Amino acid sequence: MAIMVASVYGSCLQVKILSAHSVFHKTQDVVVEMQYNNTSNDTISIYKWCLPNNELNDPLFKVTCNNVPVNYVGPLIKRRKTTIEDMIPLEPGKTKIIQARLSSAYDMTKTGIYSIQYDMPAERVIFKHARTFESTLVRAISKRQSDLQSNNIELTIEGRPNRQREQSENMNVVRRAATLSYVSCSIAQKFQIMPAVSWALKYADNSFNYLNKTKPSGTNRYKTWF
Repeated sequence: MAIMVASVYGSCLQVKILSAHSVFHKTQDVVVEMQYNNTSNDTISIYKWCLPNNELNDPLFKVTCNNVPVNYVGPLIKRRKTTIEDMIPLEPGKTKIIQARLSSAYDMTKTGIYSIQYDMPAERVIFKHARTFESTLVRAISKRQSDLQSNNIELTIEGRPNRQREQSENMNVVRRAATLSYVSCSIAQKFQIMPAVSWALKYADNSFNYLNKTKPSGTNRYKTWF
């Protein structure tokens, strides 16, 4: 049973997740089917990034392994202020079906029973009917902090390496172990390059930590996009 989130405009959205398999071996991608169903009489506008094309760019799911929360290790993207172009309309009575690969975005290195549920704040998923955007632009369909949740499914998943996690760990090793080599550089140029590389690594680390830990609503960075 999916939980419906009612907006102040009487629109409702149901989310349901399904899996073609109940058991996944370590060589199999863990993919679930997501179904967005508009049960209202109005068109609902959904953020594009909540309709992934297989690969996730946001932690749309709450995942546990043997009742222990599982970390999201996929991309975290800071986005500019939303516009009409960022929305996909879902007409009354229609259902949008998409695939989402979880094994590349969640830490599934342990073998166990995984509990999976779509779980997102409604205001991060739904916006008002497209016809009202000219006057209201990006005003949320509901200003209340309501959650949009799906049914809960349980899957038996064999632990497997996680590419995102390995890449992150490998980058940390590379940064720590990296040494500079020079070709046709003068002494003066070498002295200029060394601090530049050091500051570049610090800047990259700072940006990564900032993007990983700061919520979009709590930052003044990255206001200009080009």
